[in-house]
Amino acid sequence: MNDNITERLAAAGFDVIGPFSDSGPTVSDVFHRVMNVEAQPSEKIPRASADAPHRVTESWKTRARNSGVLASDDTFLAAGSLAYGWVHLRLTNSVNISALQDPEGDLLFVSRSEDGRHACAVSREGTDYWIIEADFS
Repeated sequence: MNDNITERLAAAGFDVIGPFSDSGPTVSDVFHRVMNVEAQPSEKIPRASADAPHRVTESWKTRARNSGVLASDDTFLAAGSLAYGWVHLRLTNSVNISALQDPEGDLLFVSRSEDGRHACAVSREGTDYWIIEADFS
């Protein structure tokens, strides 16, 4: 497993289970569905708000749980990178998705259910963070 990917996800509070490969939608498939000019956010969170990091994490957790991205044991898949593929993770109480921002403040977190039917992403778009959902069923 790529140590840099593992370290970044663990530093953001996720329990990293390991790499995951299956025949479901690829990282590229999900990325293209949630990151395109026609994609519409389920929710927008202003980046300038003082509680934006907390709101991003809580909104993603709520939407991921309600849409079926999170399994009953709080496991799911996250994009390690387009080249690396999916990483199997477990949600913990210390997760902070905003910790995955790069030094320029860009944030992109793409997640998918283990069965490949649902996806939920967080992206920085202009002055907002967007929570974007997609269905592959």
